Amino acid sequence: MRLIFLLLALSSLPLRAVIVAGANGGGDTSNNTTSAQLGAALGIDGTFYDNVIRYNNASAVYLGWRTTVNGPRAYALSAMHISFTNTMVISGVTYSVSRESISGSDLALLTLTQTSGIMPPLPVTILAAATPAVGTQIIVAGYGRERTQNATTSASVSDAVAVTGGTGYTTIAASEKRWGTNTTENFGTPGLHPTSTTALPGTTVTYSIFSSPPTGGWLTSNEAQAVVGDSGGGMFNTSGQLLGIMYAVSEPSVSGTEAFFGQGTYFTNVPTYKGEVESKIGGALIPEPSIPGLAFLAAGGCMTGK
Repeated sequence: MRLIFLLLALSSLPLRAVIVAGANGGGDTSNNTTSAQLGAALGIDGTFYDNVIRYNNASAVYLGWRTTVNGPRAYALSAMHISFTNTMVISGVTYSVSRESISGSDLALLTLTQTSGIMPPLPVTILAAATPAVGTQIIVAGYGRERTQNATTSASVSDAVAVTGGTGYTTIAASEKRWGTNTTENFGTPGLHPTSTTALPGTTVTYSIFSSPPTGGWLTSNEAQAVVGDSGGGMFNTSGQLLGIMYAVSEPSVSGTEAFFGQGTYFTNVPTYKGEVESKIGGALIPEPSIPGLAFLAAGGCMTGK
């Protein structure tokens, strides 16, 4: 039976990034760390990557903000199993945080407030309406631990090593966000089962598997796997819609600090919970506010919600 390991944030350890195989996973901030790199690599608008933010010593995905009868409120999705903290810093501004579980699952809705009314300078994240089919290309991003191995310099030479779980990467604790790619996988046979409610009872999840790059592919691979600290990070489609929130990994290795080929990442399936999330938010979200809007809010102005 495959064991499941929650991507718990280790309070004594700072964070880094999803593990990426091959040369693109090497270096500190040189590869797969910016939205511009994401856009150039995949030929898409990669700005949704900027909405993956740090929460406690793990991750979250910023959704947007709206005006309410109590003033402006911003929202993010994360994982409920992350240790709760009542503050979050976005772009140098500290926000107060409240949290609630969605449908009793591991999906957590964070509500953010700020005494001056300034809202984060980030665009709205679109929640995907449909569960991704098996074989869907995905982009994952989070603040988990960083691999220790240097990047390979040859397309035909692996930079993976022998680890407890097989062949892959060991990790260290440090601080950097990173993105990578994968595809959604099937739960069980026969037939195609894009989601499961039994793999992690209480939460509907989707799944990906960390696959070794083929010979000749070690310099161009963006193949990604979650590790400790990636909890709450995002899984997106190539249009930038949020498909899932990183939840757990299949884990026969040591304390979630290794990533190895054949290991899986589990994501809370956002389309399953989209209706409840939007109901709790209670209205349309606003993208990056204008400069006059920021000035109004900073001056203490308050608009009422509908």
